[in-house]
Amino acid sequence: MSKVAVIVTNDVEDVEFTSPVKALKAAGHDITVIENKAGNKIAGKHGLKLVADKGIDDVSAADFDALLIPGGFSPDQLRADKRFVDFVRDFLLTNKHVFA
Repeated sequence: MSKVAVIVTNDVEDVEFTSPVKALKAAGHDITVIENKAGNKIAGKHGLKLVADKGIDDVSAADFDALLIPGGFSPDQLRADKRFVDFVRDFLLTNKHVFA
């Protein structure tokens, strides 16, 4: 099925990550968690623990079919980094699905 990028960092709202990712995986989609660097540990607001699959410098929008941006304080932090802003912009400019 589709490849879905998930951009996330610390203080993500746990359920805004877990529920959509669970549904996307159940539907057969491939999920890639992206943060500053592959292997980085990510902590949710309510105890969620994640590990980044890829770093933002290792991916491009062309690698994926859709983008998920879970809420919480994570998006506020990511939008301060031009690399993440450019990544999101590339999805929008190519009319790919973006879920937030």
